[in-house]
Amino acid sequence: MKQQIFSTRNDWTGLILRLTLGLILFPHGAQKVFGWFGGPGFTNEMAFFTDTLHLPWLIAFLVIAIEFVGALSLIIGFASRIWSIAMICLFTGIIFTAHAEHGFFMNWFGTQKGEGYEYHLLVIGLSLALLVNGSGRYAIDNSLIKPAKMPLPALVLPVTLLLLFTACNHSAPAAEQKNKQLVERYFNEVWNSGHVEVLDELLSRDYINHTPSVPDPQKGPDGLKPIVNAIRKAFPDLHYTIKDIIATNNRVVARVVMTGSNSCLIC
Repeated sequence: MKQQIFSTRNDWTGLILRLTLGLILFPHGAQKVFGWFGGPGFTNEMAFFTDTLHLPWLIAFLVIAIEFVGALSLIIGFASRIWSIAMICLFTGIIFTAHAEHGFFMNWFGTQKGEGYEYHLLVIGLSLALLVNGSGRYAIDNSLIKPAKMPLPALVLPVTLLLLFTACNHSAPAAEQKNKQLVERYFNEVWNSGHVEVLDELLSRDYINHTPSVPDPQKGPDGLKPIVNAIRKAFPDLHYTIKDIIATNNRVVARVVMTGSNSCLIC
């Protein structure tokens, strides 16, 4: 059994496969565990999986563990076959639970309701190839089968790559800050200054402004522009003051105060 799990051809193919897969997945795992790269962190991600998606806590924990621990294990070449099987199961489940309904293609042009599953198929394909080939060169698996002195590249390479990722993480602004800035621009530039063209930059094409008096509103920025113009015409000195903004990686709650003098009815 040990031979079947850890044996490898000690070639460059396995090294390239596991580094490609591990380095692609590591940022996603780091988002979920540490909140790096603008991610939610472990507590928020567990809450999202269990409260929003209604997944059992064990499944939620395994998803996070596979993406983080699995990615690190692939980078250093430990039990690559086991982690490849875990990746195949994880991404197959993701396809059928979240992406199959959106078709094959990613949402490249912003015209779909969600992302397709082409990326997930690539991960599954890389995992299948790694499952067949093994970890390749500079892998811990090699020393488990044939105990020997660990070559220097096998230790230096993973550490160097992780340091590079950490540096990239600290240089990138957090998603929470970006979301706060977006909301600030929405109120200051659109509502306070009347620059409705900014909505083309801030809102997606499938944005819907839910208003009780408009049962079938127009989607996208063009659906909100006339509303902003009409309210600003009725309140020429309209002004929004932002009191508080609470932001996560994908949600923002703002407490604002609107002041203005009404000069006419809103038609």
